[in-house]
Amino acid sequence: MRKWLKAKRLSMLLLAMTILVAAGCQSVGGLDFNQTLKNSLKTTSSESKSTIQFKLNLDEKAIKSAKDNEELADEELELLRLFSNVKLELHQLQAGQTQVSVEGKLILGEEKPVSVGFTAKADEKTLVIELEGAKQPFTFDLTGETYLEVNGFGEDEAAPTESVDHESLTKLGFDIRDIISNYAINNLPNPKDLKVTPVSEPINGVETGLMHVQFSMDSKGLWDWAGSYLDALIADRAGLHTMIKGILELLDSNKALLDSVNGNYEYYTGGVLDAPTTGEQSDQLTAEIEEQLVALRDEMKQLEKEDKEWLDAFFNEALKLDANVYVDSSLHIRKTQYELSYAPAASLEEEYALPFTGFSFKVSTEQWNVNGDVKPAPPVVTDQAIALEEVELMEGFDVVKLFDEDSFVYDLLKNKLHITYQGYYGFPESFYNPPIVMPGYITMVAVRDVAEDFGAEVTYDAKTRTITVADRGTDTKIQFQSGSDTVVVNGVKEVWPLPAIVIEGTTYVPARKLAETLGASIEWTTFYEDGDKVLIIEREL
Repeated sequence: MRKWLKAKRLSMLLLAMTILVAAGCQSVGGLDFNQTLKNSLKTTSSESKSTIQFKLNLDEKAIKSAKDNEELADEELELLRLFSNVKLELHQLQAGQTQVSVEGKLILGEEKPVSVGFTAKADEKTLVIELEGAKQPFTFDLTGETYLEVNGFGEDEAAPTESVDHESLTKLGFDIRDIISNYAINNLPNPKDLKVTPVSEPINGVETGLMHVQFSMDSKGLWDWAGSYLDALIADRAGLHTMIKGILELLDSNKALLDSVNGNYEYYTGGVLDAPTTGEQSDQLTAEIEEQLVALRDEMKQLEKEDKEWLDAFFNEALKLDANVYVDSSLHIRKTQYELSYAPAASLEEEYALPFTGFSFKVSTEQWNVNGDVKPAPPVVTDQAIALEEVELMEGFDVVKLFDEDSFVYDLLKNKLHITYQGYYGFPESFYNPPIVMPGYITMVAVRDVAEDFGAEVTYDAKTRTITVADRGTDTKIQFQSGSDTVVVNGVKEVWPLPAIVIEGTTYVPARKLAETLGASIEWTTFYEDGDKVLIIEREL
């Protein structure tokens, strides 16, 4: 129960912090910042460069203690140091709402940093990614059709009934965004201590006259700001109703377009006799969303009242947000610098045994040629390209083969993240195909369960009553028949300790011989501290 309460507390805090991402303000110093935010959402083309950095401040004393107590392995520490400093550098060109090309670099680690370069190019249908160390480009179908096909959906589900007008569909999405932004942005309250001053700043190396918007908020300021934003959203019931009604009317006027995507698009009870009107649907949705906003605000107040000690520990003075935004005379954001830093209170460090003393998250951007003539490189799909939808379903030993063995990504995936690891865990008390210990202490396991956990294919020939296990990981073929202890491994006959047996329709074979043939290790080990045993068959290719 206590863990559930902690999870609930954290979810509340994350929801509040999510609201802060949209931070903006009303007109200050002659600058209409809310309109500036709306303009940024409507930017159709630009060139920009960005740097995003996450840094974890490691607690060397805590790390040494964890190592001395054998709570932190060398390999785990290596990964911790590698991902304690993550930096992403991007150079992006955008034209229209869907044409984008990006050149970037991912940098990991601090003392001995390593980097991985990449490019990404996209239009309304296709994303193509080229990753340093990969033997081929990767593609992703932005229409979603390939994902449905790869995951086994039927033809009717995988393909639209008509040719989809992707340009119109994209415009619909942005029209909905604009309707939402009117309600969400117009209600943004001003952060305290907001300053607006004229400055000259370099944008892509060119000195530019800008308005500098600056503010800082500590933990209490962030929490209070989130609460006041929720209060403003709740108070503007008319704005919420206008937003909901506008979205429903927009969806209704684009029914033919949505039908081309889903085949037969209906929302709520549209198209049904005596269905509620758009106004009635708007009233219902407005009431539901208002209820959720009020519930969120009430939970924030409840935390303040009943869990103030925990809240103060989490939102201590070391939580701080610094923001610098630079706006040009056309009310376009041209440069931003954000930094969120946090250091947990000592009580939290002790309770959760944290190996760090704090973290910082920094984002900086520069943008030029706003709404100008920008020409991103188009995506080109080659014959060698691999669909990311298929990579998701690949075995780990297949994924690493997509990269050069001397590349950092190959080493990271195989030797540090161990994605080629495969394991079968058999519990004797399980109701589903448990491992069985036979006389002579020979353990039998369900062959299909082990084989499929290792990515092998199991087939049955009814004529010869032969079961075949084809393991691509080790290029091994195992053939046997129920009731026989003779097994053929890659064409060579062997005799196993016990014959294959069928128990309630499931074929069992000797576990140790199956494991050895698949290049795996096998052992019985204690499960947690209750003395129960678990059979582990595992390998790493």
